[in-house]
Amino acid sequence: MPEPLRCAGRSTRVSSEQSDDQFQADALAKLVKHFGWTWIGAVRSDSDYGNNGMASFLDAAHKEGICVEYSESFYRTDPRSKIQRVADVIRRSTATVVVAFVAAGDMRILLEELSLEPSPRRQWIGSESWVTHPDMLRFTLCAGAIGFGIQQSVIPGLRDFLLDLSPSEVAASPVLTEFWEDAFKCRLGKSAATDERLCDGTEDITTLQSPYTDKSKFRITNMVYKAVYAIAHAIHNAVCQKTNSTGHCDKLTMIESKQVLAQMKKVNFSQNGYDVSFDANGDPVARYELVNWQKSKSGSIELVTVGLYDASLPVGQEFHINKKLTWVEGSTQLVVAE
Repeated sequence: MPEPLRCAGRSTRVSSEQSDDQFQADALAKLVKHFGWTWIGAVRSDSDYGNNGMASFLDAAHKEGICVEYSESFYRTDPRSKIQRVADVIRRSTATVVVAFVAAGDMRILLEELSLEPSPRRQWIGSESWVTHPDMLRFTLCAGAIGFGIQQSVIPGLRDFLLDLSPSEVAASPVLTEFWEDAFKCRLGKSAATDERLCDGTEDITTLQSPYTDKSKFRITNMVYKAVYAIAHAIHNAVCQKTNSTGHCDKLTMIESKQVLAQMKKVNFSQNGYDVSFDANGDPVARYELVNWQKSKSGSIELVTVGLYDASLPVGQEFHINKKLTWVEGSTQLVVAE
């Protein structure tokens, strides 16, 4: 058993301020505890996202009795020598489990470096930013990785709306224009540079292979969808009054933002299969999908949702795992890290 002085939360230099990813950090610590791991390594992006997220994780890990062999930070623009040093720390450590609170762009740089030289087996535990990013799945050295994803859902009508867009409708929206130009590698309704081509109107969105047009469910988009409905419910409650069994809404009334905020605190509704409400701090209940990198029959890596984490459940019962997990290199044996 490692000596107590090397336990999480005692020798790190990252910021201890409250992080926007506090809930995810707490969930990651409980995930590590759930599988009985008490001796781990940790890496993070050298950014607000990584530093604050890891600080929150280390505090939570310390409370769970988890000890950390090392805590390394890096950023995608660091000299290669710095990335190599972090990779060497991971290779030479005794910790077989590595928690990575890392942005996808930074994680790509680290995994490319680790891919250059054979490394001991490592069980990766990932934050949402990289562990659910489709471009990361090409790194087979992370097969068996587990982590959290924002709950996904099919948003009614969105796919049909996107597939029915015409070039003129796209050109009227800066957001859709950016999407269209990136998808088809052309410039829409403006002069192109010498190495660019103009969109000619023959572009067909139905031919694209992208999260917008396939049958995939949306994650962050689903959060925005629920947020819009939360605001709509708040506005509705601010302008409508219910008398007995009937209701009256004054659509011409002027309302202030503080009235909407007051109603936002009270919203409690179900939308698209998910409940939406806020606690006294204005936070929703922390719920995440538990995801696992599993090898397919063809040898490629697939992102599989294997369960759910719900912070509102009693201590020790937050995880509901409904599918079989695979571990490092596709093993069916749980990694021991103590």
